[in-house]
Amino acid sequence: MRGRERVWCAVTDLLGSGQAGRSGILLIEGESGMGKSFLLTAAVRAAAARGFTPVTAESREFGRPAPLEPLLSAVGGLNVLDGDGPVDQQPWMIERLRSLLGERARTSPVLVSLDDLQWADPAVLGAIPVLSRCPAPNPVVWLLARCTSERSIDAGRLFDLLEHDGATRFAIAPLDDTAVGKVTTDVLGAVPDPDLLALASEAEGDPALLTGLLTGALEEGVIHVADGHARLRTVRLPGRVQDDVRRRLDRVGPATRHLLTVAATIGRSFSPEDAAEVLGTTPAALLPRLDEALAGGLIVAAADTLAFRNGLVWRVIADAVPAPIRRALHRQIGDLLISRGGTASLPAVSHLLRGVRPSDAQALTALDQAIAEMFPTSPRAVAALATYLLGLTDSMEPAWPARTLTAVQALTAAGRLEEAADLADSALTRPLPRASYARLRCLRSGLLYLKGRAAEATAVLAHDGLPLELRDEAEPALLDAQAGRGDDTSVHADRIVSATDEHGDTLITGALIRQALADWGSGRLTDGLCLAGEAVRQAKSASARRLHPQLILAMLLIDVRRLDEARAALGSAREDAETAGHLAWAAAPAVLRARLHLAEGRFDEAVAEAGVAATGELGLHVLTSSALAVLATATLRAGDLTAAGRYAETERPALSQYGSPYAEDRFRLVKAQVNVAREGPATAAATVVRLCDELATHCWTVVGEPTAAPWLVRTALALGDRTRAEKVVAVMDRLAGDHPLFTSVGVTAAHARGLLDRDWAALRRASSEHADPWARASAAEDLGSLSTGDDAELCREAVASLDAALAGYSDLGADYDAARVRRRLRRLGVRRRHWSQADRPASGWASLTDTERSVSALVAQGLTNRQVADQLFMSAHTVAFHLRHIFRKLDIASRVELTRLAMEAGN
Repeated sequence: MRGRERVWCAVTDLLGSGQAGRSGILLIEGESGMGKSFLLTAAVRAAAARGFTPVTAESREFGRPAPLEPLLSAVGGLNVLDGDGPVDQQPWMIERLRSLLGERARTSPVLVSLDDLQWADPAVLGAIPVLSRCPAPNPVVWLLARCTSERSIDAGRLFDLLEHDGATRFAIAPLDDTAVGKVTTDVLGAVPDPDLLALASEAEGDPALLTGLLTGALEEGVIHVADGHARLRTVRLPGRVQDDVRRRLDRVGPATRHLLTVAATIGRSFSPEDAAEVLGTTPAALLPRLDEALAGGLIVAAADTLAFRNGLVWRVIADAVPAPIRRALHRQIGDLLISRGGTASLPAVSHLLRGVRPSDAQALTALDQAIAEMFPTSPRAVAALATYLLGLTDSMEPAWPARTLTAVQALTAAGRLEEAADLADSALTRPLPRASYARLRCLRSGLLYLKGRAAEATAVLAHDGLPLELRDEAEPALLDAQAGRGDDTSVHADRIVSATDEHGDTLITGALIRQALADWGSGRLTDGLCLAGEAVRQAKSASARRLHPQLILAMLLIDVRRLDEARAALGSAREDAETAGHLAWAAAPAVLRARLHLAEGRFDEAVAEAGVAATGELGLHVLTSSALAVLATATLRAGDLTAAGRYAETERPALSQYGSPYAEDRFRLVKAQVNVAREGPATAAATVVRLCDELATHCWTVVGEPTAAPWLVRTALALGDRTRAEKVVAVMDRLAGDHPLFTSVGVTAAHARGLLDRDWAALRRASSEHADPWARASAAEDLGSLSTGDDAELCREAVASLDAALAGYSDLGADYDAARVRRRLRRLGVRRRHWSQADRPASGWASLTDTERSVSALVAQGLTNRQVADQLFMSAHTVAFHLRHIFRKLDIASRVELTRLAMEAGN
């Protein structure tokens, strides 16, 4: 039950007590605008409908009311005194109020509703405990509300006292994101777009402010509503919101408004030290002004900083600063942050950018330095900063070529490939220094390679003209481009590696990676793995580590099912991959973890990890086909053919699939497997022919997945193409003979050979030795399918093998495959009851998967997403993915609610 629902239940209980002859007190408190006034108004209406006599009043912030004035006006029957009135009259007035309340309660129960008690005078606060204890002919129930964002020590003490004496007390929390979305939809009568929801979220869950924002935006044409959808026309805030904030500002003095102006320029949150230093004073001297701003509900205190109460207050104050003054303040703040050693911090750079002028050489130079320092860890931010800085630079300035190179490199690293290409193409048409021109060609080649245009990428670097000092920079790009085109790069890479004294470790690392991948594709697995390990050891510099040799090593280890070693390599690589270099690699750890989960039969976890990589949360990346292949395979094995088909048909961006031009073949294999499962072998005939024939060129298709070769053999035989089935078996026999220490290769070869030759012994080995549990069940099914029923002993073995396959598939949740095995058993005259757990419900705690429960348990302990990720060996993005599913299944919107449910489930 949500917070407001619990409060309303308490209101109805209070009214029910009054009808039952019992008095009571309900205390409601919350930040300004948190909907308490709405609740009180609704409570008064409900009370009147139940036969109560309502007595309502609210205190006012301004003016000098007479003592007890709100109560006197509410109850009526007394003339309000002017001025403060003599203190000795107050006991008499309290007694008179008690008498009037008694008269009101003579014929019916009474509801006394008092709002905004933070502004109440001490006489009112002192009278409430006295009046609430007085007997009356019928019950008198009290509904009291105060705002906690406005400081009132006396009102807080009153609530503490009444709660101690038995009153029920509720704090109203801000609306959560789900409720904000519902309110927005209800007020607008249309579904809001993401930009509009983002604006609504700036009200920080304040219902009054939110509804004022939305209705004002509608009235002033800020929002356009059509066909059931609402979108923003402009980012301008409605006048009524601006007026509301200005009224709040009018409550504080000029010195506090000055402080808030400076603080708003610093940012949504700020430290007292920063504000004091900009103002040329000390935090101690600012205390009175900060106290006034806090008391006025304009700012709030967080753990380490102060912050504006919501984004709307901050925007109104910040936007009111004239542009020249705002620019000067940003420059001053930027200089301040840099003077503290924060050159490479995003806040320092952001302030400098907003305060810099094109002629400000000192600030522009500082920004160049900051961008260079930030590049390895913040590619998205650097792309925005570098392009903005380039816009401030005239093309005739000496710094323009260097800033153009930086902007192209940053846009590429951030995945903004089209913008990077347009900028590079435009710059190459202008006169450039020889070195800058050559470096820009290298960057353009890398861009073309990433976009899947390997032939063009090679052509960019093919002709002479690159300065000698740029060879190390150009060679990796040329190697990538040649490999992407399908060229044999081994000679080129060998030449680089053999001249280690002539090259830096980045080029040597890149060449070793290329050698490793070339050997791997050619079936020289031992050599490939050794070279990948050597690349890891060679990568000493940060630029070399950005080639991600650890991830390449992990990828190859997963291929041959050395999963513990792969997990160790992936753990070492994760931090570099997620923070360094190029966002095109940002998804790689998630994709490789998904492959690990798939290899160990954890389909839900595989889908979660690969889903993060395939849905665009991590931007464009070079392993898109691998991510979709995992998703299609995992959902196919889990029996969801519809989802598998959707993933197999997903349109992929035109990006290079790193590692080999043949990486796409693995995706084609999975797509064919999905089509066969849905429509039969004939749909995959062309793909099977192509994949089998290409084994003469490379082994990528059959090396990375232990069920690939058996599937190709099985399907080729079903199509009547024994020749191609023999090709597959011959390739696997060669790989197994050349690599006796790679157990998974030998087992896969036995599986393929067993299918081709109907070899019981080979299939027995595969069904017992496959490390992959799904592959093991598949081999057991193939073994059980050999029996024709003529030999009783073989028939018994076939049934035992099919039983083993059924158990294996069932343990993995592979219901589609399990159903197929039961059909095979029925053909042998054996019926197996469909033992299965009840279908997992769609919602509630029982609907959570094991991984979702593990995430919930750690979140309930107070761990952050990053801490949960570290414990469960997944990325923070994947934790967020799981939490979204958990919140949806449990119909909750906060970690607090999740913690409560987790504790209840554990009891």
